Amino acid sequence: NLQSATLLHVSAICDLQIVQRKRTKNTTTMTMMTEDSSAEHSTTRTSSQQPIWEGIAGTTGGSFFRAPSWVDQSKPPGVTSQAPSLKDNPKWMELFSGIFIIYSPNLVWLTIALIVYFYFPYDYEVAKKWESEFSVWIAKRTVLNLTLVFGYDGFWHVSLYRLGWGKRPFNPSRQYRVGKVIHNAYYSALGTLQWTIWEALFVYSYATGRLPYLSDEEAFASAWGLAQFAAWFAIVPLFREVHFYFAHRLIHMRALYKYIHSLHHRNTDVEPFSGVCMHPIEHMFYFTSVAPALYFYATPFGFLWNGIHLILSPGASHSGYEDHWHSDQYHYLHHRYFECNYGTPSFVLDSIFGTFRDRMTDKYDTYSGEGEGVGAITANVHDKNASLVGGLPNWDQVVFNILFCVISPMVLVEALLTKEGGPNNARIVAAVITLGPIIGSTALLLLTSSARKRHQQGGLRRELSYPFHKETLIGSLGLHVIVGFILTAVPIYHIVHMALSDPGDSAYFTAREIIFTVFG
Repeated sequence: NLQSATLLHVSAICDLQIVQRKRTKNTTTMTMMTEDSSAEHSTTRTSSQQPIWEGIAGTTGGSFFRAPSWVDQSKPPGVTSQAPSLKDNPKWMELFSGIFIIYSPNLVWLTIALIVYFYFPYDYEVAKKWESEFSVWIAKRTVLNLTLVFGYDGFWHVSLYRLGWGKRPFNPSRQYRVGKVIHNAYYSALGTLQWTIWEALFVYSYATGRLPYLSDEEAFASAWGLAQFAAWFAIVPLFREVHFYFAHRLIHMRALYKYIHSLHHRNTDVEPFSGVCMHPIEHMFYFTSVAPALYFYATPFGFLWNGIHLILSPGASHSGYEDHWHSDQYHYLHHRYFECNYGTPSFVLDSIFGTFRDRMTDKYDTYSGEGEGVGAITANVHDKNASLVGGLPNWDQVVFNILFCVISPMVLVEALLTKEGGPNNARIVAAVITLGPIIGSTALLLLTSSARKRHQQGGLRRELSYPFHKETLIGSLGLHVIVGFILTAVPIYHIVHMALSDPGDSAYFTAREIIFTVFG
């Protein structure tokens, strides 16, 4: 009897352990299913899914150096399809509620922007005249902006490429080249300098009444003013998403790509300093993302926050690594294959127009564009062009650079300092700065391509509009060209015209008059 009781007791214990193990296994399975569902279908945080602090500032598991949750780390870097994680995008509730700011890298950039705005404020008194005191302020601002860019990009470059905090490079066989980093840092410095010039133009326009703005005193005097100030937290990154897509598509038109955007695409295997490594004319188009500050009664913080986003956000997204805080497989594929992923994952514009590639592979389920395939060997050859030394540029590139990177800026500076010629001169200079690169690049492209070559490659249409040559002018091609032109070229014209014109003659006042006329 004692033995029977003992056996029964042991059997009961074993049965209990089996039940507990099944329960543990089922709980683990359900947890994994919940995590997969959260990563694949939604980023909305609820108490039933994950802690509220999970994903803050775009982190994964509280770390800045982990791959995004949708990445299958059993596969090589870049091979996991991004399509399932994006199929519910855009997530309108998160975007319009502003919650995306908290759960994305935007939180870090916004914090930096607020620190810069309040601790290094714009000096409107000094900016009222183009004199030596204002020049000193511009010089100090240049140092500040260079410190921000090189500090931020330098952190990601050193941590990933020198300290080895990233373990999953998109290109495992990459060879580190100091010359490439110097090349990228040089053009990043030029972009930072140009951004400082944009700041000077806007601060001068604020200070002289050429551009009305919501002052801090007005913003913080009431709840409505505070709401207007805070609204720009979300407006800036959302507008950046739309602007980037259409501006990016525009500069992939063959003429603009050849003379301007191809410099940025020397990097087929990107690193942090390649983010704002651009031709100076591309910088000019890129910075037109500040357009909302030009056309709306806005706080200068909205302008500055846009600029901080423009000069910092490309750094980590061009890291070349899969396992960190702002890993960007989406844009890495654009650099690797050239003619895809013109926008960002937040919106579905690439999916709508057939230019979305979901992973690094020769078989594409999501891409229906007309870009030619780019093999690994070709990509490596292009990447070696990211150097300040080597062969001399072609004569047409030299002509383009002299006309629009030397002569045009000299004309603008002369016009700013003298203010001669009145309104007509302002319009002419603004038109030259705006349309010159577009007309000049098109003319040089036609001059350097023979009629025979154009005929062999598919005619003038293909020559001018590749890789969008099969799109219809009254359709996708026309839509992208018109919207891209409105978002990039038009603001340049209005900014130059505003700086050269008398107070009260800026585009802001014209837009206000139109609105009052239409709506009474």
